[in-house]
Amino acid sequence: MKNNYLVVVSTDTILSKLKQESNITFLFPIKGFSVGYPQTFKIEDIHEEHAFILVNRMLDQEGILKFKEMICNLPKNIEGIVFDDIGVLQILLDSNLNFTKILFLNHFNCNYVSINAYLSYVDSVVVSTDITKDEVKEILKKAYKPLVLYTFGHMNIMYSRRKLITNYNEHFHHEEGLINEIVNDMGSSFKVVENDYGTVIYTGEPFNGLDFRGSENVLYYLINTVFLSFEEVEHILHSDDDLKSEYPYKYLSNEETIVRIKER
Repeated sequence: MKNNYLVVVSTDTILSKLKQESNITFLFPIKGFSVGYPQTFKIEDIHEEHAFILVNRMLDQEGILKFKEMICNLPKNIEGIVFDDIGVLQILLDSNLNFTKILFLNHFNCNYVSINAYLSYVDSVVVSTDITKDEVKEILKKAYKPLVLYTFGHMNIMYSRRKLITNYNEHFHHEEGLINEIVNDMGSSFKVVENDYGTVIYTGEPFNGLDFRGSENVLYYLINTVFLSFEEVEHILHSDDDLKSEYPYKYLSNEETIVRIKER
């Protein structure tokens, strides 16, 4: 079975070096409408056939008006959109545009009931990674349209409309970069990206769901390339192995876990 990948374009290098791959659809974070990516793209600069666009920032009234204007003037090579705002869904439904609509709610879409409800309005949804492998299998079996699986990449764990790094720099008189890495008191690291529309914090390690490749009822396997080198992306795409030894972060375990909070 051929795996169809939906690959987030995080750099020009990844785009140029993967153009010849026949089973890749490129997903472009759009300038002015995307957060969490060091590089975003203007619509007029996207020339790849069958391209998808990513809209994942909070839209105010001005942003909504600009979004309506943008989607009414999309070139024919733009064939789909990935978005995370139900308000955007209403705009898309009102526009009667004939292209693929994929809802990506990050940590929601955790069961087949809610997923099938959303599938009444969109063509597909991205399944949450905050569930077990058995739950993913059940969702794939019971969803009535093909789904998108988040297959590899650093996970967006928080989005703030605030410019967190800028505010930190101003308060503490630092000069931290807008693309950064932070470490909490427990020693866990997180990656951070800020732009004019807010700040996204990612997991320090990439999520690995490669062992689901070849599953039934999957529209795309989503690869988020942010913070990944081209060599890493190429290795992921062409490996027949699930690479668990290299990238152990995966779906939740079915085993019971006892958590004890250490006293300070």
